[in-house]
Amino acid sequence: MQRLRHGYYLFHATVWLTLAFLRAAWYFKTRALHDLALPRSGDLSSREKRRLQHYFYGATYLSVVFCTLRGYPRSRREKHLFTNLAALAYFFDDLVETFREEGEPGVLWRDNPEEYGHAADSRGLALHFLHNIYRELPAADLDEFKRFMHRVFNIETAGRQQSGAQIYGLENRDLEKITAEKGGCSVLLFRRVLAHPLSAGEQNALYQFGALIQLCDDIFDLWHDRQAGTVTLATYRAEQNDMERLREMFESRVSGVKEAFWGLSPGLSGQTGWACVHFLASVTRVCLRHYADLQKKRGTLPLGDRAAMVVDMEKWRNRLLAMRELLTRT
Repeated sequence: MQRLRHGYYLFHATVWLTLAFLRAAWYFKTRALHDLALPRSGDLSSREKRRLQHYFYGATYLSVVFCTLRGYPRSRREKHLFTNLAALAYFFDDLVETFREEGEPGVLWRDNPEEYGHAADSRGLALHFLHNIYRELPAADLDEFKRFMHRVFNIETAGRQQSGAQIYGLENRDLEKITAEKGGCSVLLFRRVLAHPLSAGEQNALYQFGALIQLCDDIFDLWHDRQAGTVTLATYRAEQNDMERLREMFESRVSGVKEAFWGLSPGLSGQTGWACVHFLASVTRVCLRHYADLQKKRGTLPLGDRAAMVVDMEKWRNRLLAMRELLTRT
């Protein structure tokens, strides 16, 4: 019975995801750049368009999870807001990486993304996308949107993960808090641009979902983050050659998100929403299994070997492994 129920909700999630990404592909090709209302001086390069597309599809995935909970897809206005927020997330992430190295050291930008944008972005595109969102959000939603944005902004600009765990005394518990706050508030930031009310139960479930997404990103980006000197839960555990503990933390997060989604009120379809999350969990399990196999084979992870460490989900073998995880794990 449990397998049948899992298959039922997985089928619904698959339909939601398939239709959403088909619509998103058409929308990105025909409408997305128009909806950004770029200034004449703000034309995007081919590389920037590819990077934007990556963030756009990530936002599309988030929108599917949100919309399965409420039971209906985004309106045109909500798509417009999501597109601008995806662009803002992309440009802001790049600004933080660049400005951390080039900006004036010691400056605290807490709760002040507008001033940061003026200082860090000579093209003014990040502020352009932010003001596009400000203009369209109702006043009742705007205050909460800003609160979530400030929480993400403060973590990203504090730079606590950049100088190494030893300097700042970051330990596993500190990194767990940073991971949860960064991921949880980022997801809630996107959720806040949807028009329907955000209940306390949904906010808790989505915060936990965001924490899981951030952990999944860190697991996949282990090699890249280590090369950049960014300390995450994944790099921290990898340096200690303790990937089993990382796997346990991941599975604990997965269980917590599942419980939170299934415990949502009857008016929210938590089961279908969880089935969408299950896709992400399945893909990440393939990555964790790859690390475990490497560790078993070599005795320790070859952290400096990009070819060995980076898991390519474009390979059919990895896709089939993810499919097996999707169908056999509940």
